[in-house]
Amino acid sequence: MRIPRLRSPTFRAQIVASTMAVTALAMVLMTLGLQLLLHQLVTRNVDRVLEDRADSVVGAIGASSDEGLVVPVGVLDPGVVVFDDQGKKVAGVSAPHLNELVQDLSGASSIRIVDAGDSDRLLARPFVARPGVRAVVVVSEPLKPYERSELYVLLASIFVGLVVVLVVGGVARWVTSRALAPVGLMAERAREWSEHDLGRRFELGEPTHEISALGATLDGLLERVAMTIRAEQRLTAELAHELRTPLSAIQGSADLALLRGGLTGEARVDLEQIATSSRVMAETITTLLDLARDPASGHASATSQLADVVAAVLPLVPEDMTLRDHTSAADVRIAAPTDLVVRALSPVVENAVRHAASVVTLDAVLAAAFVEIVVTDDGAGIEDGVRDQLFAAGVAGTSGGTGLGLGIARRVARSIGGDVVVGDPVGDPVAGGGGTGAVFVVRLPRL
Repeated sequence: MRIPRLRSPTFRAQIVASTMAVTALAMVLMTLGLQLLLHQLVTRNVDRVLEDRADSVVGAIGASSDEGLVVPVGVLDPGVVVFDDQGKKVAGVSAPHLNELVQDLSGASSIRIVDAGDSDRLLARPFVARPGVRAVVVVSEPLKPYERSELYVLLASIFVGLVVVLVVGGVARWVTSRALAPVGLMAERAREWSEHDLGRRFELGEPTHEISALGATLDGLLERVAMTIRAEQRLTAELAHELRTPLSAIQGSADLALLRGGLTGEARVDLEQIATSSRVMAETITTLLDLARDPASGHASATSQLADVVAAVLPLVPEDMTLRDHTSAADVRIAAPTDLVVRALSPVVENAVRHAASVVTLDAVLAAAFVEIVVTDDGAGIEDGVRDQLFAAGVAGTSGGTGLGLGIARRVARSIGGDVVVGDPVGDPVAGGGGTGAVFVVRLPRL
């Protein structure tokens, strides 16, 4: 049995990916929140620095201004300018790119804080140097050092976020691997048991957590499935055994009557039909008995070659009918024993021979896990209303005759992991035929 390949991400990978995605989203939100908080703190710190510097200048001027507006030497730092009440600069110097904005703030009548783009922040504070003497001090503070600090914090946050996401992903992978390891082991055991031993159970004990509860549920399910399979096998075997004895008697009586001779033409035809039908039924019963056996006891590991299977069914096509075999190029090995594959393919070929006008065609289509044998005839095709019942018990072929042919073929094919389905004819499937033809596809597992 081929182990199916998982084309979509595994459940563990989905859990790890979702955990990392949620962690990454949380880290992004945390980084944005941290940056917003840091920006608010930086703004408050800059404003406090501006206010402290302005207070220092106002205090020094107030202590020195006995008459008029006097600015002591060495009191003004770079970026501090003092204006009188007329807006005339008394002392100080500002950065050249701030001169215009500083001059605009010289006439401020109340405390004002403004930003000069992203490079500087300015505070204008009017004050009274002494009674009757008013002035304005304008203080500026460059923001680049603070922005550099914010950038460092942002880069550090991104680095820490990536590390956290990777660590969380690793932890999630480790945790999920340990948590889901029993599930994978259960799946592997169930796959092996399905091939070799239907009586095995997980037997994890009393359900104490989700995994043991799953094991108990699967044990119950496996028990019901095994009971159903055993009941079907037993019924099939009993019916086959009960039918084999009277069928052998019928076939023997028909053969003896034919050997004795002295029969009229019509009686001989009837007896030959009885003998032929008895042999067909005997083959069907043998097939049913094989299907009723435990698959682990006989052919679980047997394989076959496609060429051998096709060679076994070619004699079913009579000499007066054209056979076009296009399967020789497909040199593949089938994951099933030759006898069962032949029993799955033979009824389909017999059906094509029975309903073909003159030509039967065999083609092989290779897929990754299967090989498809396409059987086409040039007959009248499948009758209306019969397509959905072709594989039902009691229907033998495309004309709706009686028998077990196609139903048995499908059952045998499914017992080895394949199937038999009706294909869709494209145009005239066989050149020179008398009708649209019927197409059947026998799908078989390949190695």
